[in-house]
Amino acid sequence: MRDLIPTRPDRRPPGGRRRRNLAALAVVTLVLAGCGSASAPASGGTASVTSTAPKSGYLVYWDQDEEVDYYHSTDGSQGQVMPPWDLNGQVCVLNDGTGRFVGGSDPTNPSQLNPGGPPTYPFKQPPDSEEMNNVTGGFTGKTLFVPGPFRFAPGQPGQDAPADDTGVYNGQSTYTGCAIDGQHNIFASDIGTAQGSFPIPTNGRLVEWFAPSYTSDCVLYGPDTGGVGPNHADGSGGLSQPGMMTTLPNGNVLVPQAGSDSGDFPGNVLEFDHSSFPTSAAQCPDGRYPRTSLKSSVFFQATTDNLPVPMGVALDPTCNCYAISSIFGGGADNAVIKWFTADGTPVDRPSIDGESLADFGSDPNGFNPFGMAFAPDGTLYFVDIHITCSSALTNCGPSNYEGRVMTVKFGPGRTPGPVTTVAGHFAFPTSVTVCVPSRQVCPFPIGPTPLPTPQSPSEGE
Repeated sequence: MRDLIPTRPDRRPPGGRRRRNLAALAVVTLVLAGCGSASAPASGGTASVTSTAPKSGYLVYWDQDEEVDYYHSTDGSQGQVMPPWDLNGQVCVLNDGTGRFVGGSDPTNPSQLNPGGPPTYPFKQPPDSEEMNNVTGGFTGKTLFVPGPFRFAPGQPGQDAPADDTGVYNGQSTYTGCAIDGQHNIFASDIGTAQGSFPIPTNGRLVEWFAPSYTSDCVLYGPDTGGVGPNHADGSGGLSQPGMMTTLPNGNVLVPQAGSDSGDFPGNVLEFDHSSFPTSAAQCPDGRYPRTSLKSSVFFQATTDNLPVPMGVALDPTCNCYAISSIFGGGADNAVIKWFTADGTPVDRPSIDGESLADFGSDPNGFNPFGMAFAPDGTLYFVDIHITCSSALTNCGPSNYEGRVMTVKFGPGRTPGPVTTVAGHFAFPTSVTVCVPSRQVCPFPIGPTPLPTPQSPSEGE
């Protein structure tokens, strides 16, 4: 059990995305990926920008190959909210009336090229952050990060996680999941150095930025020994490859992780008690919250027979319960998505079944669920990050332009119907987000917009 799939690619290396071999193993985990940088100039500010989103139905957003795309439920239209420019991770829309949204960003260096075009637009500083974008998909100029000495160039703001020995920043740290509470505070998960190796490192972090300015940060939970600086960046004792997050109605935050607190397989879903969170950065000496002040518990414990690698969690409004996804299944049914009550108790309803470890990465029509979201009517959307292996559990990784956004409608008794494709031909999609324009301000581009890259009318699903 030496290598897992896949490393987060080194920002589009020559010849395509890098893959690592996968030895015969009892566990497979997955890390998020990122690619290049460039396209769409920054457009700061929010007060003078209004949403042009349609008022009917709902919008589904997803990230893929550094861009953010949308699907409109009423007419089935699709397009780009944000052209390719660094965002690769869960999209979270602020419910503060501005329509701003955040997502993980980690540009690497000025020689990076991206599908959006030449690098004529400013690189986001620091390299690892949650970037803030406005309602029409323009970069506001604000990045949310944990300050430190490591930076692109002198005079620029730096992060606290160092680059790896090749100079690549996202080899050591990268933000993946996000969540927003009722006070508009932003939370994000950093996978640390969980780039495809086993045992899974325990240097992942849960970070909070405080509304309304988002200039103050606090590492709520992270490594507490070794590493660099007061936050023990790249040390150990923190999260074990955290995934896509959500917030409970009481403000508690759910964080799936591929491994356990000790880095062993299988993983779990942790619940962090909102009542124990800091209310300001003043309660975070050196930017780090005292471990004894934070209350947490295991919301769901995975086993080899039950959602072995949990990487996504989402609220199902039809039952006020929560679905958890795993990239491959376990047990007799090979369930990859199951439902649980708000206290983590299994819900007696049919699961969605997928690939087992035995056939992992070998079925061209198979799917590997990652991030998820539900529409108001209970329709499920999830990302198929679509892993393939060159042979049995060897040289496995997300297939370029084989990732998909999938949907499932439900019949009587919430029996799942067929899993169908909404849109596809994507490189490394990770998560989906649903926004309902009648309930909040939703991001939407101004004027005509291209179809999601690399999809074209002849390639549409």
